[in-house]
Amino acid sequence: MPGKHFSLRVTEEEIGELTIDALDDLVRRLTPRTLDPRPSDDGHVSAQSQALTRLYMMLQLRSALDRLEYEAAQEAVAAGAGYPQLGRVLNITRQGARNRWPGLITHPSPTSADPNLPRSP
Repeated sequence: MPGKHFSLRVTEEEIGELTIDALDDLVRRLTPRTLDPRPSDDGHVSAQSQALTRLYMMLQLRSALDRLEYEAAQEAVAAGAGYPQLGRVLNITRQGARNRWPGLITHPSPTSADPNLPRSP
């Protein structure tokens, strides 16, 4: 994968399957520790209630993943990456990365102390 600063040990399809398995396992472990599906009037928890409870946990994971993704992007920028590199690793354009994280990369205002700037007359 040129320009991505890493190489794959397995295929992208295998990474996808491993990720799905790991996330499914995480949802199955976190859900009963954090949420109680509502029982129906007869005291039984319906399949619908269980599925909706799992779906809610997935929403929480997506929110956490978004936050972690932003933090990783900040770390990459702090290490010198720009929007082109962020876009390449996410399979989006530079502009797509800029739209995803506007203002993540800021350039300091030029000063007259910068030797590469033209001097004022």
